[in-house]
Amino acid sequence: MNYSINSIKLFFKCIIAILFLCSCNGQNANKEDCKTNFIKARTKLNKFYTENNPVLISDAVKDVEKSLDCPETRSASIDLKISALSLLKKYDVAYKFIDSLEEKDFSKPYKKKMQYNFFKALDCESKLQNDDKKKYFDIAITEIQTFINHQKTIDQESYYELFLVKSKILSAEQVSDEINILKIKYPAEKNFFESLKESFDENPKQVNASINNN
Repeated sequence: MNYSINSIKLFFKCIIAILFLCSCNGQNANKEDCKTNFIKARTKLNKFYTENNPVLISDAVKDVEKSLDCPETRSASIDLKISALSLLKKYDVAYKFIDSLEEKDFSKPYKKKMQYNFFKALDCESKLQNDDKKKYFDIAITEIQTFINHQKTIDQESYYELFLVKSKILSAEQVSDEINILKIKYPAEKNFFESLKESFDENPKQVNASINNN
């Protein structure tokens, strides 16, 4: 049977279209799988706070591993995995995981270096390596403070992280004094800094990491 050039072109166009549609369907299924696994991981991690069962954290890590590859869930999955590893006190696993990531995987440019050094410090603390512990906490503080110094407005998340790290090497009174200075320096943000002081006395909150549902 003889085929014209046009019929052959039409045939290949149809094949390409079918392959494209199959590819899209596969991507959509993968996207939904990622969302499902992320939600499962987040639910288990939240459940841990009420049941205090470490198995839930380990299971959450397994679930979130399956949601790291999708762009829609990657950022939130990274945050959730780091939170889970922290709860498990697997600090060495956490900083190695962070080191494997790129700066663009984090919401702010300082976060990769800050979190890497924070978990290095916690790992040193667990091994009673106090000199190295302080060194890494200091590096983490410098990373956040440098970012804050270049901001024209108050970045609340960054200030929270700054004092979270500082609370590891300063007394509660010193942390309170430093925040009081900021309340005077930035009177319009007085309520935020007052809440910031109080936040260090609260119990851990449930995981609120979210993903884009679009």
